[in-house]
Amino acid sequence: MCKYLKLMLLAGFMLGSMVLNAQEAKLVRAQALYNEKKPDIARLCIDSVVTHPETAKRYEAWTIRGFVYYEIYKRNDKNVLESSLRDTIISSIKRSNQLKPDADYKSQNDKILSTVSVHYRSIARSYLFEQSNYELSLKAYNNFRELFLLADSTANIKEKDIEYNLAVGSHFSDKFNLDKGNVKAFEIAKVTLMKALEMNPTDTSANMNMGVMYLNQATSLIEKIDAGEASIKDVDIIQDDAAKLAKQAEQFFLKVYNQNNKNRKAVLALYYVYDVLLDEAKILAFEQKCKELKIQVMDESSNPKK
Repeated sequence: MCKYLKLMLLAGFMLGSMVLNAQEAKLVRAQALYNEKKPDIARLCIDSVVTHPETAKRYEAWTIRGFVYYEIYKRNDKNVLESSLRDTIISSIKRSNQLKPDADYKSQNDKILSTVSVHYRSIARSYLFEQSNYELSLKAYNNFRELFLLADSTANIKEKDIEYNLAVGSHFSDKFNLDKGNVKAFEIAKVTLMKALEMNPTDTSANMNMGVMYLNQATSLIEKIDAGEASIKDVDIIQDDAAKLAKQAEQFFLKVYNQNNKNRKAVLALYYVYDVLLDEAKILAFEQKCKELKIQVMDESSNPKK
């Protein structure tokens, strides 16, 4: 990060005046200490500078403060969601931007915000994949999103939003498919996959994941009947519920199939959908498609997709 901050402040002061007042001298000193890789001492100088009336409105001071705090922050706080050091970096850079910095300093501000935003994104992934904590993952991602756009308001965030929601949806749909009683995993997967589909309705991964969750719910109900766990009076109700879930699954699989009728996963999934729906004509049609694509159809006792 040291390479980003140039020694333009000191040069500017020396060209403008050979005599610096006490606070300006502290500002120059803070930058010199930063460049000497002594951020802890620089911190004392710069904190004094930004609170003094003579220098509190100098954008240079706030930018330098952000960089000084970054050097301290990166030692231990890069992977921490809540960091007062990171908060100070961000608030300092925001204040610098409010004071309308020149092009060079604005560029430095954008670079440090972009760097810190990447840390938030990494934290979001960590909470998702290592702890399965959607709430904290989403908080970190939203912080990433804010800084990413603050660093570049013209950036295309849509692709990153789709990528994040797909990652969350896939992760939690996998957890649900392994444990059909995990209602929270189903709800998180459903919400995030639908967000991805709102942005890209034809996304193959999102459509397949949504369809598989509904199909697995349907087949779980049918398994209860086959296992004799349902009373005679409840069989019709359970079959109706299974059919409704299968119809839900069908719409997602068809989106994939209609884009590519040789998509092996979509073809096999639709075969199982029509098996639940007891649609003989479509069962035979998709059984034939499976044969053409050399897809092995599991027997009735097998779960189509775990």
